[in-house]
Amino acid sequence: MKVIHEEKEYGLRKGAVEFPMMLVISTVYPCNFGCPMCPYTDGNSEIRQFYHERQADRFPEELWNRIAEEAGPYGAWLRCTGGGEPMLHPRMTEMIEFAKKHGARVWLNTNGSLFGPLPRYRKRLERIIKAGIDLIEFSMDAGDAENYAKVRPPRGGAPRDAEKWFNNHVSNIRAALELRKKLKSPTRVVVSMIQQDIVSGKMDEYVKFYLEEVGVDEVITRKFLSWDDNTNIDLSHSLDPHLYKDLPTEKKEPCVWPFERMNVDTLGRVALCGQDVGFQTADKFPNLWDLSVKEVWQGEMFNWYRKMHLDGRGAEAWPCRNCSAWLAGVRDWEHGWLKVLKTSGDRMKEVLQNDLGAEVEVYQPDEDMKVVSAES
Repeated sequence: MKVIHEEKEYGLRKGAVEFPMMLVISTVYPCNFGCPMCPYTDGNSEIRQFYHERQADRFPEELWNRIAEEAGPYGAWLRCTGGGEPMLHPRMTEMIEFAKKHGARVWLNTNGSLFGPLPRYRKRLERIIKAGIDLIEFSMDAGDAENYAKVRPPRGGAPRDAEKWFNNHVSNIRAALELRKKLKSPTRVVVSMIQQDIVSGKMDEYVKFYLEEVGVDEVITRKFLSWDDNTNIDLSHSLDPHLYKDLPTEKKEPCVWPFERMNVDTLGRVALCGQDVGFQTADKFPNLWDLSVKEVWQGEMFNWYRKMHLDGRGAEAWPCRNCSAWLAGVRDWEHGWLKVLKTSGDRMKEVLQNDLGAEVEVYQPDEDMKVVSAES
């Protein structure tokens, strides 16, 4: 059954019919930063305590390898993110190398602190770029020392030297770009920033700094999120004061998340979507220790949620009916990750061609962006 809403077509994207296009994996929960608007930071939620009490601070390497082997034939993305800094996982480098050897695509979200300036940290950066990691996203949230020290401080308080703190992390981005050139690797290097009130009036300046002075492939400006009842974060800190004002109580346009991504935590549990950072929906889905990714993705519960959204009844389902991000239009079909791949890939190819005369092959998502008919 082909479903049309408001002259748009919705359903599973071509690349997600059998298997999710992306697995968003909570690789670790501890962190060496104390970002005030992170859903996992002490005081914002008790999520980290939950996993620590269950000896689940880190993603099990055995489960990662099983997922990577299954994802490889589909060219699916493993997005290393979650409740903390992924590179705090003592086996993260080896896990990325394993995934790349088996054909999976890897997107690393990192604060970049463990990529330098110490030589042993630089070596880890070099290893993952040499392995062919597809994208490194440096979460920066600001483009000057003063605001960076506020929005991305070390865990436990403000940095002793804000300029040094900021410059060290910018130098790690530059190092990634230099290593990419040296190795002629098709690794996208991007920066992301959250649209929060503390950077009001500065965002355009920051984007220009990272694109033109640092030379990254793309700057992602993410909408501010509270993750609803998973955290204590106040939506009033959004840079756009009107984003969450007067949210509708129903919405016919389906949410894109259940049609392309799967979220997995360190216990092997699956959540409906990335808004559910506390995995409150995990009891609705089988555990990945028990079933394969493909079986869960094609299972009864994901299909039920998809049908509810395609029928225009998403707002009747929990937790969708309370989702500020979906109701505000943040989680929509014009969202950014596929566009980020397109623009950053084009820029990376141009840079390597101009600087090195190197032609590299890079995945572009044109075909996967197409939507296929949904089966009733």
